[in-house]
Amino acid sequence: MSGTIKTYKDLCEERDRVKSLLIVQKQRVKDDWDEFKHEFTPVQNAFGVIGKMAKPDASHPIMNAGLKAAADMFISNFILGRAGWLVKLTVPFVVKNYSSHLIAEKGKPFFEKIGQLLKGKKRRQQPVLTASTTV
Repeated sequence: MSGTIKTYKDLCEERDRVKSLLIVQKQRVKDDWDEFKHEFTPVQNAFGVIGKMAKPDASHPIMNAGLKAAADMFISNFILGRAGWLVKLTVPFVVKNYSSHLIAEKGKPFFEKIGQLLKGKKRRQQPVLTASTTV
């Protein structure tokens, strides 16, 4: 509003103008935030991959123990047999952490079936014979 508020009608018009301005600014902030998230999707993906390399998946501890043993024995001794000590420390670490996420992600149905087998199947109840059955 360009002038001062002198009447109640002027006050109501100013209130409506400010409310509409607030709605427009809220929408602008929402649009800016969505654009910001869209622009930083590659950064988020990169941090996701780095996070998978830095920390193993904790959902399957037995699988992680097997991956650790395989990474330590096979990769350190055979593949990196002549590599330096820094490479022998970092490469198995990265491989076992990333592979734990990869196997946990791709092998969910397999691990679910193993879990069902270990829990045991529910036994079906035998039908109960009653005296009213005819022979």
